[in-house]
Amino acid sequence: MMKKIASHDDIHIFAPDNSRFSFLKSPYAAHKTFSAVDIYYGKFGGDAYSPVDGEIIDIQSFETPTPYKGRNSTEYLLAIRQGKYVIKIIHIKPDVPKGKTVSKGDRIGTFIRNGYFTFWNDPVMHVEVRKPGDYLRASNNLRLEPCIKWSGLSSSRSLELECRVEEINDRYSLLSANCDTCGDVMGFSLDGGFLDGYVAAEEGFFGIIKSQGFFRPEILMIEIIAGGKKIDCSGVAFCLYFNEPRIKLIPQKYGIKQFSEGGEVIIRIGI
Repeated sequence: MMKKIASHDDIHIFAPDNSRFSFLKSPYAAHKTFSAVDIYYGKFGGDAYSPVDGEIIDIQSFETPTPYKGRNSTEYLLAIRQGKYVIKIIHIKPDVPKGKTVSKGDRIGTFIRNGYFTFWNDPVMHVEVRKPGDYLRASNNLRLEPCIKWSGLSSSRSLELECRVEEINDRYSLLSANCDTCGDVMGFSLDGGFLDGYVAAEEGFFGIIKSQGFFRPEILMIEIIAGGKKIDCSGVAFCLYFNEPRIKLIPQKYGIKQFSEGGEVIIRIGI
């Protein structure tokens, strides 16, 4: 089942109901202007489904810079025309031809990992709404509107989460904690909205999504505590979910495992 997550004008973007999505968890140019959404689900090499209806009008490939030896660095761009707009999709290897008409939920290709991905990135589809003839460059100013049925969220500018470690691997740890819900969307509230993005003490890319729009506050405090001690991590990543959300704790280096499954972790964030 596909659910609507974002809109621009009369264009609606959909995602599978087992996915998570983020507007702000990337330094990519279009995210800085609130003009892109990343949709996460599946696995690398797994099926990717169209987030929109329309006609495929262009497919391009190009090489990306990468520090990872032996990694395929090819990126793909898929352009789908709907009405007076073009929907731009990247991070997917298309296996549908130009000229084909697709509907939301149709298979359009497979998830890839290329030079843009760091070790902690999961399979993701990057989606933007663009003007015809202007969908190749990175920057974009067609802002997306999140499709969230807003209800009362905490207006506190500080957040303390008592978390349980659910999963550990070489790339990150996944934590669960009590969350907030607005309609079908679940996440963690801060300052009257949902926290979205990568939060770090020194440099991050995150913000707060509210009914009034997107906001990028300054981080005044972030603490990770386990076993009564402060833990040094690269950062903490938040998304919006259709099912029980998870918090991603990212180690400073690949392979560092700082927690045990079932362990307790406290996360404190202040803005």
